[in-house]
Amino acid sequence: MQVGFELYQKQTLKLSLTPELQQSIKILQYSTNDLIDFLNRQAYENPVLEIRFEDPLASLSESSIRIPKINSLKRSSKSKSFNGDNDYNPINNYSINTETLESHLLEQLSLLSSLKAIERKVLQFLIGNLNEYGFLELDANWTASHFSVSVEEIEKMIQVLQSLDPIGVGAKDLTDCLLIQLREHEIRNEMAYKIVRKHLTDIAEKRYRKIAALYKVTIQEVQEAADFIRTLNPRPVSHFSNDLTHYIIPDVYVEKEKEGFLITVNDSCTPKLSISPFYKDHIALNPVNPAKDYIKGHINDAQLLLKGLEQRQMTLYKVAATIVDQQQEFFMKGITGLKPMTLKDISEKLQVHESTISRATSNKYIQTPHGLFKLRNFFTRGLNRVNSPAAESTTTIKEKIKVLIAAEDKIKPFSDQKLCQIFENEGMKISRRTIAKYREDLGIPGSSKRRRF
Repeated sequence: MQVGFELYQKQTLKLSLTPELQQSIKILQYSTNDLIDFLNRQAYENPVLEIRFEDPLASLSESSIRIPKINSLKRSSKSKSFNGDNDYNPINNYSINTETLESHLLEQLSLLSSLKAIERKVLQFLIGNLNEYGFLELDANWTASHFSVSVEEIEKMIQVLQSLDPIGVGAKDLTDCLLIQLREHEIRNEMAYKIVRKHLTDIAEKRYRKIAALYKVTIQEVQEAADFIRTLNPRPVSHFSNDLTHYIIPDVYVEKEKEGFLITVNDSCTPKLSISPFYKDHIALNPVNPAKDYIKGHINDAQLLLKGLEQRQMTLYKVAATIVDQQQEFFMKGITGLKPMTLKDISEKLQVHESTISRATSNKYIQTPHGLFKLRNFFTRGLNRVNSPAAESTTTIKEKIKVLIAAEDKIKPFSDQKLCQIFENEGMKISRRTIAKYREDLGIPGSSKRRRF
């Protein structure tokens, strides 16, 4: 057997992404905010590009495109802008600085001068891991191991956290939250302690007689303890804002007109780019200029960028128009009219690859007559109806679950099995496990925890 090196030719077929195609892909998947940053960088790096900002209202009307033969509900919106009136005060347009729970607790923490460095670090960690209800779900053993300290030290820091305002923050759960408030209350009510520890469900279902018999007290004493518990706050951090305000710029607007829908690809916020005529004339008048190749290279780059922007606008319009056409029920009825739809459905309609649809809808928002939605929200799986080819989207099912639970009797709320029966009566077979999953996705607790407290 002969072993050695040799040269040979082999013909293969493979896809090669040109710089032009790579840039078009990048531009397509940018959101409006990301696109603005990208264009500013390009204008800074390329000297032949001229950048300008136009009146948003003027550019909005210029980029509007109509799609006929689709009916929907009409919803108008009005906005105020500066018009030169004397009563205009720019100070009124500054946003209010909303205090978050984290900033409120950290401010109190800064006043505790007796804390050691490691204790302050642990407390900052605990504060950063509070959930939206102000509860602390961290395991003390894991936290102790993470900071290489004893469990007793962690529990001591948790007690310090629970002593901060608002009272009840840092509790393990609702029961712990109420117990903390009872301990800090100036009035000592032993019956309230016993009820909170073991009988919250009984109080919710007004089983006063059972509690009275168990502790050999009168029903009136149980009633008074229950009334006292109701003065406590089960959500002590509800008045704090946990999230910073994020401003969303819609990439597409959909409005109802007499003829149908007006679909607008929003370019009102993006700067307008053009190639400087100075450099074009400079090349034409000075053909032997040593900087000619340098300038021509930047002009070619600018032309590719402008072409990529034009392709982005057209692709985004086609995708939005196809979504509007496929989801007519949504634009007529709202969220309950949303139909199952996949990326493949749109790609087959437009005869493009699914990855193109994915990029065109990634991080994009659409302003509809029924509110602001992510474009990705229109792509949802569905469940078939019994003895019918029609399908119901999972988003629609979740919305129906939300409506049913909002209208239920809070004393006797619907169980997951009862919700299954309601959907089955409407010709839709859904398992109890699926109902439970959808309920959890909506952040709705089980029936036992939904009973009125």
